Amino acid sequence: MYAQLLIAVSFAIASYQDVRERAVSDLVWIPAVAGVVYVVYSFYGGGFPLGFEFFALKLALIGGIALAFTLLGGIGQADAIAIAFVAADPYILSPLAPLLGGAAVALAHIGYEFAVGNARGARTIGMEQFLREQRWIPKAIISGEERTEVNRDVNVAREEVEAANKPGAMVEVRYGVPTVAYLGLGYVAYLLYLVLFNYAAFASLP
Repeated sequence: MYAQLLIAVSFAIASYQDVRERAVSDLVWIPAVAGVVYVVYSFYGGGFPLGFEFFALKLALIGGIALAFTLLGGIGQADAIAIAFVAADPYILSPLAPLLGGAAVALAHIGYEFAVGNARGARTIGMEQFLREQRWIPKAIISGEERTEVNRDVNVAREEVEAANKPGAMVEVRYGVPTVAYLGLGYVAYLLYLVLFNYAAFASLP
């Protein structure tokens, strides 16, 4: 229970930052780290209902998959951290329930962005707009007849364009979704479900 509340605090702040800036401060995760430490402490104190092996296995498996996607440049570092903290939730149906909640939020938001034209594949915007708005993931810099591909790793692509910063250039981009916000809202929704409809299970958790 206390661990989940600490994780939820981190997710609430991270979701706000991700929506506003498409960037999440590392300090945001301090409450979640405290929550995970409390879960481990509860295991040694005899209060861990599922067994430490189950907890460690799901955290290592899902965290490892998230880390691999980050190293391959498919997701951002904050996304991988968020996925790992979802897996660290002590409830037996975690991470399935929070991830399903996050997927529902994602589908609703992406559907809206597709309807208004933001999420319909690649588009070209001015360098000034790109630097002003954090929601775009760059694919290439277009300067006159010259088109320069940028790094496919989402963790470094934006920094590469910002370093180039060619005045008057165009940037080919795709819409960057706030994945951490999806996961955070899904986690908070899942936690509210536990509190309202299965409080006994919620209260029994570390």
